[in-house]
Amino acid sequence: MKRLATCSLLLLSLLGSVGGASAQASWRDLPPEERRQMRQQMREHWRQEHDVRRQEMRRDEFRREEPPPRWRDLPLEDRRRLRDEMREQRGLPPHPEHRGGGRGWRPD
Repeated sequence: MKRLATCSLLLLSLLGSVGGASAQASWRDLPPEERRQMRQQMREHWRQEHDVRRQEMRRDEFRREEPPPRWRDLPLEDRRRLRDEMREQRGLPPHPEHRGGGRGWRPD
């Protein structure tokens, strides 16, 4: 059963590659004006797809009810408290501001 499925899949893939090569060759045989027209149609098609995707993304943005909270939206004291709690959970030393350190402080 597996052998039959594998053989048929291999045969279909070979036929598909031959069909694709013949389609490419026939495209190259077209006169320049028809090739230009075909390229223009493809550009329009891609542009329409791009526009549809952009509209879907905008629709998704409007569906979001509320953006996630940001650190800057919290009061300073709450931010410090949350940072300290997160450091404690990770087992990190307290923040250097609380020990007299400043920017660029690193534990040794």
